[in-house]
Amino acid sequence: MEHDGLGVSPQTDSAEKRALEVRLDEAREALTCRVCLDRPVAAVFMPCAHLNTCSTCSASLTTCPLCRSPIHYAAPVIID
Repeated sequence: MEHDGLGVSPQTDSAEKRALEVRLDEAREALTCRVCLDRPVAAVFMPCAHLNTCSTCSASLTTCPLCRSPIHYAAPVIID
């Protein structure tokens, strides 16, 4: 078995890469609108504080898609 000089085998490196790819996919999914599944999240609902829709979709909702609580207002959020 070959090593890269740091004590890490190619199999370990490949497993770490796959784990990082899974985490990246999860982060992208968490930052994508749960309604249209297209645009980035951009509105946090109050009072439940869920961040799960884009500004376009949030404008048409009266209840949170995650917890179904009434939306009093949607505060804009910018994630850079």
